[in-house]
Amino acid sequence: MMWHEYGNGSDFAGGWFWLFFIVIVVLIVIALTIYLIVKLVQSSSNSTKSVNDNSLNILNERLARGEITPEEHTNLRKYIGR
Repeated sequence: MMWHEYGNGSDFAGGWFWLFFIVIVVLIVIALTIYLIVKLVQSSSNSTKSVNDNSLNILNERLARGEITPEEHTNLRKYIGR
């Protein structure tokens, strides 16, 4: 009786190719996850900055129109973190 050896890892399509393929796929998934997390953090940071800038612009306009005093302006600037 003759036995055929299938998938014993001795040929390229056997074990090493699939191991290499799986490692590459896992590395790509990890890289994409890191990229998306970085983009999300940057987007969140930019959003917070634009809200603070908008708040400061409104505050400066209110001071210019005389709706608030310079002391109130200073206190409110400290409150919004600018």
